[in-house]
Amino acid sequence: MEYRNLGSSSLKVSAIGLGTWGLGGPPFWEERDEGKAIATIQRAIDLGVNFIDTAPIYGFGRAEEIIGKAIAGRREKVILATKCGLRWKAESLGEMYRSLNPASIYEELENSLRRLNTSYIDLYQIHWPDPQTPLEHSMVALVMLQAMGKIREIGVSNFDVELIEKASGYSKIASLQSKYNVLEREIESDLLPYCRGHEIGVLAYSPLASGLLTGKYDQSHKFTDWRGKKNFGLFRDELFAPAMGKIQKMKDAMSNKPYTLIDCSLQWLLGREGVSSALVGVNSAEQMETNIKALELEIPIEAVDILDNIYKSS
Repeated sequence: MEYRNLGSSSLKVSAIGLGTWGLGGPPFWEERDEGKAIATIQRAIDLGVNFIDTAPIYGFGRAEEIIGKAIAGRREKVILATKCGLRWKAESLGEMYRSLNPASIYEELENSLRRLNTSYIDLYQIHWPDPQTPLEHSMVALVMLQAMGKIREIGVSNFDVELIEKASGYSKIASLQSKYNVLEREIESDLLPYCRGHEIGVLAYSPLASGLLTGKYDQSHKFTDWRGKKNFGLFRDELFAPAMGKIQKMKDAMSNKPYTLIDCSLQWLLGREGVSSALVGVNSAEQMETNIKALELEIPIEAVDILDNIYKSS
């Protein structure tokens, strides 16, 4: 496993990190078997994955609870990242809300520590901006928690450059978590260059485009989770067909090769300057093993460049 500095922070994270949105199950995903989820996390650690990313909203606390069980007795082997700012009044999509006021942050952190069965969080991230709370109030609260030793580093997620600059006025920002993959590259216009220039590590979520870059789906597939609602990202009606057309071309280019679309997609992403870790979401230990093997293959640079060429072709 390759390990990379997370910006200029004190953390060194595995190039492949474990994203646990899916392990939380409903309301975004289908129900998950807890035993299988725990085994998946433990296998990832055995394979050298030291970075686990989660959030309270993933399964309304279930993902954090599963992680807490999985890392029992192995806390020193992992870098735990969780988040604050997305809360819920009841366990349904319509009852979620944003809150980054200090009292809410303190309460969220204590809940996360309890569910994760740990005394500290390595990377505590603002999940989404909260327009109702002045950012300086949120940052002061995070800095206080850091001074108390309850969090080691502060990160942000889904921030734009302006918000990162403002947050950096109150504390060093270790990382930005943002969507980034070979098909979704909005981050390249300003966020990625900014983070590189300011030594802020980039944590890429959805590195395989929520499963599309695994190559196992076609245009006729009917998704039964959040992807089937067709209201977000590449799953919107106007984007899905063009994306699947490019993916088919990519799959064709990989046919009869000793590497796959997954392999090339992950190597492409981890080859982008500034990316510290690709946060892969998996449902089994076998899927985790497949993703990690992508780092071990010697893939010609020309093969990885094919993805760029197809992306730019139409």
